[in-house]
Amino acid sequence: MLTKSVPSKNHTVFPSKGMTLIELMVVVIILTILTTIAVAGYRKLIYRSRNAEAHEFLGAIRSAQNLYYQAFGQYAGSNDWAEHPAGEFPYISRVNWEEPNDPTWQHLGVRPNGPVWFKYRIRASDNPGAAPANVFRPLPVGPWFQAQARGDFDHDGQFSLYEVTSAKGDVFVQNQNE
Repeated sequence: MLTKSVPSKNHTVFPSKGMTLIELMVVVIILTILTTIAVAGYRKLIYRSRNAEAHEFLGAIRSAQNLYYQAFGQYAGSNDWAEHPAGEFPYISRVNWEEPNDPTWQHLGVRPNGPVWFKYRIRASDNPGAAPANVFRPLPVGPWFQAQARGDFDHDGQFSLYEVTSAKGDVFVQNQNE
């Protein structure tokens, strides 16, 4: 006859094969750290591509201004800013570059390669005395131009500024990724 064995009260308990709360917390902490690093890297990549747009298009504006100067002996524009595209600063998504109404942009004939993250503006003059002293040091002795890309990435009213002038070949940057 077979008898059923009943476990005694002194039997050994085997550990469960699940995770403890401490192990779960460690996994959550590791995932949080990895996510933070990934988001920061992604944001850096996004800003780098936006900044590249400003550098590239300002280079095209500078080239177009130099060609215009060679053809007409002056830079395209007036002492007043010619800004495009119109409207609010792009924040959530890029805006399309519609055909500008301003003759400065029409004379230069430059267009970006697609929608833009920045508002671009240009001014120029034949009068060296009208050149902004805080930008041109020393003041130019002849015609001059100034072109800017301005963006507000975090929508706080403080602008990233990228600028080229007739006096310098490099792009001046202030408040990058603001």
